Amino acid sequence: MKLVISVCVLALVGLALADTKTHSRGCIYIVGRCARECEEGTHAYAVGCAQKTPEATCEEPNPVKEEAIICDYSACYCDPPTVRDTVSDKCVALEDCPKKN
Repeated sequence: MKLVISVCVLALVGLALADTKTHSRGCIYIVGRCARECEEGTHAYAVGCAQKTPEATCEEPNPVKEEAIICDYSACYCDPPTVRDTVSDKCVALEDCPKKN
């Protein structure tokens, strides 16, 4: 029985370590595995267990750190100096953001 448990533990460790490929732009992680790489023009943003800073957007180009603590958060944020256009979901220069009416 101990042998079966040992083999199962080793298999789980092997699966956890299997995704050792480096990702130049970073990844969105789900349960410790890279679910998808960040697209061109973005980079990975992650917090273990901490306050997160929202992504800069057309509506809020200078976001402030949130008060709540969040764990295991990862996302692809636009590379500075671009911000996220929440309408098109694309990274754009701030001057290219849709004009407010």
